[in-house]
Amino acid sequence: MKIIRVLNTNAVVTLDKDRREVIVTGPGIGFQKKKGEQLAEELIDKTYCLRSGEDSRRLQQIVQSVSEQYLGIAGRVVDAARNEGLKVNDVLYITLTDHINSAVERLRSGIALKNMMKMDMRRFYEKEYAIGQMAVGWVLEETGIDLGDDEAAFIAMHIVTSELDNSKMMDIQKITELMNAILQIVRFHFKIEFHEDSVSYQRFVTHLKFFSARVFDHGAYQDSMKEIYQVLVAQNEEAYSGVRKVADFIKKQYSYTLSVDEQLYLLIHLKRILDEERELP
Repeated sequence: MKIIRVLNTNAVVTLDKDRREVIVTGPGIGFQKKKGEQLAEELIDKTYCLRSGEDSRRLQQIVQSVSEQYLGIAGRVVDAARNEGLKVNDVLYITLTDHINSAVERLRSGIALKNMMKMDMRRFYEKEYAIGQMAVGWVLEETGIDLGDDEAAFIAMHIVTSELDNSKMMDIQKITELMNAILQIVRFHFKIEFHEDSVSYQRFVTHLKFFSARVFDHGAYQDSMKEIYQVLVAQNEEAYSGVRKVADFIKKQYSYTLSVDEQLYLLIHLKRILDEERELP
């Protein structure tokens, strides 16, 4: 393996067996090295291979100007997210490496940003927020800087954004506002209180996250389950009354018409919520 680019003392670029550019890091792996020299493979600690060549180049540019330790923390976040079953995009390596570097620099300058969505992130994105807290712990281990809970929420926002494959962080606020609105409609319509630790509630919130993203992207499911939908509506009129409430609100507020398939999935989740509510003492 030959070095094709030195990023810094502890990070270089080489080619993998498929001739794709990969970033490899390790203590002193790039020290006094030049393009074309043999890579000391025994020094390799971690390899980063992004699917997109453009994303790989963007990440290389960031690592050239920041400490590779932040890439290492971003890599741990990506691994933790995927181990939790979250389908995060490779772009998370880029956005999170850059964000962690900026956050640490701000804290060193005595500037701490408040995250106005911290409570919502903790409530609606439990897995992502928990990983954000782990990342804050890793930063503390590496740098001695405690980013705190507000930054844990910002990191969670980056994770959610990469799940939705959308680079606009502001969309997370819109999505969360819509999720809150739908939960309020369901709560008042059925006169229930959600049991937020229940499996049904967690599944419902996960569904709302991706459903709300489609509302703002104006991308609907293709209707493929009309016959099943008609049967379930007939069998579950109470739950369907909640679907109509939500559909009417979204149509009026966002000019978005729920497809048959979207109404069906919403119906299934609401039925589970109501069934669970009746079973609990």
